[in-house]
Amino acid sequence: MANQTPKKNHNEKSSKVIGKLSKIFDTILTVTAYLSGSLIVIMMLSISYEVVMRYFFNSPTIWVIDFSGYMQYAVVLLGAAWVLKNDGHSKIDVISNRFQGKKRLILSLLTCSIGLIACGLFFWKGLEATWGAYQRSEFLYRDVEVPTALLLVFFPLGFSMLFIQFAREIYNNLRALLSPHI
Repeated sequence: MANQTPKKNHNEKSSKVIGKLSKIFDTILTVTAYLSGSLIVIMMLSISYEVVMRYFFNSPTIWVIDFSGYMQYAVVLLGAAWVLKNDGHSKIDVISNRFQGKKRLILSLLTCSIGLIACGLFFWKGLEATWGAYQRSEFLYRDVEVPTALLLVFFPLGFSMLFIQFAREIYNNLRALLSPHI
């Protein structure tokens, strides 16, 4: 008697792999979003500390202003992909609202492709800059010395996550575009 269990085809296996990778990436996005939010809280507390020290004790800090700027940079880059995933970014939808169905999906594919290319370039250039700063042992000399590579690493990290999220958006739009229900 022949084996009655159906064989899994290649599409089912790749779909399960994509699903698992997607869940892992969603977890990474959630972690970076919480990290980004935590940095906002730390920034708020440190600025409050600076205000109290400056105005009540006449003893300003030397680090708060610089580190608040660094944290703003990290907050944006760590949270951007999560914001894109949740469609929470600012956008001008005057044009896209005029389209429905396939035309709207094609416009989304076009804009996501532009975003993917831009993020790929920013990732690459950010990686080059970070690696170069690390190799040269560069420091940012302000009130507190900070390794430049430590600050620059958020650039390729943030844009790599944005690149992946734009790729996911393109994948989802292509699936929707090729669906017979549109």
